[in-house]
Amino acid sequence: MKIIYGSFLGFTYKYVILLLLFAGSFISAQATTHTITVQNFFFSPTAITINLGDTIKWQWVNGDHTTTSLTIPPGATPWDHDISNDPGNTSFKYKPNVLGTYNYKCTPHFSMNMQGSFTVACAVASVSISASGPTTFCSGGMVSLSKSSSSGSFASYQWKKNGLNITGATNASYSATVTGSYTLVVTNSCGNSATSNNISVTSNPTPKPKITPAGPINMCQGETATLTANTANNIIYQWSKNNNTIAGATNKTLIVSSAGSYKVKETNSITGCTKTSVAVVVNITCKELPEDAILSAYPNPTSDYFIINTSVFENSKGYVNLYDLTGKLLQSVVIESETTEVGKDLPGGLYLAKIELNGEIKQIVKLMKQ
Repeated sequence: MKIIYGSFLGFTYKYVILLLLFAGSFISAQATTHTITVQNFFFSPTAITINLGDTIKWQWVNGDHTTTSLTIPPGATPWDHDISNDPGNTSFKYKPNVLGTYNYKCTPHFSMNMQGSFTVACAVASVSISASGPTTFCSGGMVSLSKSSSSGSFASYQWKKNGLNITGATNASYSATVTGSYTLVVTNSCGNSATSNNISVTSNPTPKPKITPAGPINMCQGETATLTANTANNIIYQWSKNNNTIAGATNKTLIVSSAGSYKVKETNSITGCTKTSVAVVVNITCKELPEDAILSAYPNPTSDYFIINTSVFENSKGYVNLYDLTGKLLQSVVIESETTEVGKDLPGGLYLAKIELNGEIKQIVKLMKQ
């Protein structure tokens, strides 16, 4: 705020100019400058009260004058400056740093009683804060809090969360990213402090989606894989393949039969917070066998061991790898003849025998041990 005093035809006038400096979404604190006009043979106004931290400015109107300190408080800095139409002398600013009354004069016209005074008092501090946007958001978001109104200028700022100082938060604004009750404490040049209104900020957690396959995700044509998303309260699921939404795929589990990159997006139905999982890539790795290839296992089911017909791959340095339904490798046998025996020491259950050649799955045979 800037206040200008003057006189015309014996009447005293006062202009009040508000200087609002916008920085982002908040108004920056500015000290008040009080202007005293110097003209004819008087200062206008002759007496004024200001707050500590404010500035006095003498402004030339006409004549040749000075502003010279007379009696000032102990510890204050004296001054003596010409006020005239000469370049560099049309105005003079003085910022008092001691409380009390300051008397000054115009030296060449002191005999004509051209003098004035100003009193420096201690202002009562007050401040309020506001938010630049919504104060409830999802984790990773933020809201800017700033000083929206105040009385006077301040020597220091300190933001608090839940009544405790926030380290390093000593500006007129603060970006809040976590849940809490925020206030701003300001201190003016006199040492008077004030605490603002509080603003409650809520940062809701985002879901943590994760996909767990039930078994192998490298499979043959015609087979399926089951993908399961993690469980949480109030979650809505949406599956996608190759970043394209799968219509109707809104359950916790998804059964897939084709190759692709699968993801699940989880949304909290209460907060609206959402997040998409890391992709699980399903591959179709088996290649078709020649038309004359005959692959079989016998006896199947059996209570002893299985005989796999591997005549097509004889002397190919291939393997018969036996897996359980979780994808755990249980046996690996080199194909050395027309038949390969597997599963003799395994307990009863369902198994998958995969014919693998040069790291490539050629065929899968389902086996049942009794």
